[in-house]
Amino acid sequence: MSNHGDRISSLPDDLLCQILSNLPTKNAVTTSILSTRWRNLWLSNPLFDIDIDNFDDFNDFVSFASGFLDFHKDSCLHKFKIFGKRKDVSMCTIMWWLHNAVKRKIRHLDVECYLEQTIDMVPLSLYLSETLVSWRLNCLVLVCFEFVSLPNLKVMHLEEIIYSDGDDDDDDTLENFISSCPVLEDLTVVRIVDETDVKVLRVRSQSLNSLKIVVDCTKEWCIGADGDWKVFIDAPRLAYLRLTVSFEISNLGSSAEVDIDVSFNVNKIWDLDDSFERSNVGKLLTGLSSVRDMTIRETTLKIMCHYLKHEPMPQFHNMTRLQVDFYISDLEMLPGILESCPNLKLLVVDLQKVRGRVENEEISLSSSSVPKCLQSSLEDVAIIRPNYGNGAEMKLSKYFLENSVVLKRFTLDMDCDNEEQENIIFEQFETVQRRSSACEASLVVRDMMYPLSELML
Repeated sequence: MSNHGDRISSLPDDLLCQILSNLPTKNAVTTSILSTRWRNLWLSNPLFDIDIDNFDDFNDFVSFASGFLDFHKDSCLHKFKIFGKRKDVSMCTIMWWLHNAVKRKIRHLDVECYLEQTIDMVPLSLYLSETLVSWRLNCLVLVCFEFVSLPNLKVMHLEEIIYSDGDDDDDDTLENFISSCPVLEDLTVVRIVDETDVKVLRVRSQSLNSLKIVVDCTKEWCIGADGDWKVFIDAPRLAYLRLTVSFEISNLGSSAEVDIDVSFNVNKIWDLDDSFERSNVGKLLTGLSSVRDMTIRETTLKIMCHYLKHEPMPQFHNMTRLQVDFYISDLEMLPGILESCPNLKLLVVDLQKVRGRVENEEISLSSSSVPKCLQSSLEDVAIIRPNYGNGAEMKLSKYFLENSVVLKRFTLDMDCDNEEQENIIFEQFETVQRRSSACEASLVVRDMMYPLSELML
């Protein structure tokens, strides 16, 4: 043990600091007790990563952080991260530290302080950093200055941010930030809806690869308010898109992976009638018609199925992967959705359980008109049923296995409560005929996989 310790201590300072940079600051500080060689070594660590809640008194934290930042003032700082939920934090002090971090050529900035006090403005120097590569800010104020320049910022995560330009137009502020980041690749915006919010966001970027916009409407007074939001997207290189608000697309790359969880301002999805605004659903589907990979969450799909009873679905010629979270009562709409995806290769159907409701599992899936993808392109199907059912999952399995001509792999993933339920599923599953002789069918029960070929022995 001692020999190992001696060999490590004999390493150059640069290498030891590189080792310490992989540790949170709290752990790096503990190395100071190893020997006099290590006593002040952690102060040269280019990473400051600390949980404010670890300090009993905020003044102790201020003293600790100030001592760290004052040491080697001229050295570069790789990462500065402060997080915590305590209420006695002085954000003025933290803002001063952020200013100093920028002067030390900070590359990664992360401030996650969930405060119940006056929110402070980000220092002006942060808007002009030439070294920042990523920042994650929470509960702060961003001001729309005439000149913002973040030439190397690739990752931007903004949560519960107040945008201010003096005219109460937060769209201009955030749009200005996005346009000031010429190499931005990853953008996340998390908002808690407020009655006074400007609910329009324009995202225009030639470099953006990933976009996540989440609107939190969990508070009682803003339930359903996400439908009032509008997001306009012009990002031809976008590879991943996740939205919980309505949006319009003017330029979206066909290779984008899209994850949609939009409620269209509908409060009660089980009591839908013809009075709800169907045009928003049509605009969403049309805007996404060029994508290749899409996940549709249960609320969005429930509303979409109601829409499809009245309006046709556009063709998704580029779609090769689709995941749909279906309520059993809407499964009869699945063939129609598949008919709009003629080149689909991979399908995941996640059957959702409805709390407080008993659904009729007597579904009807017609085989008289088989969607084109089942005849020519669909190779991989997975059906996920997180709870034991009374037949819907088996009818769905039969539909795909008996009608899919080129199917190569099929999986039914179920959770059963007891051995009796397992035996019922085994008996039903092994009697299903396969249209495709090349298909490998498997049953997964409680994380154990059983190939159909073994069940039939």
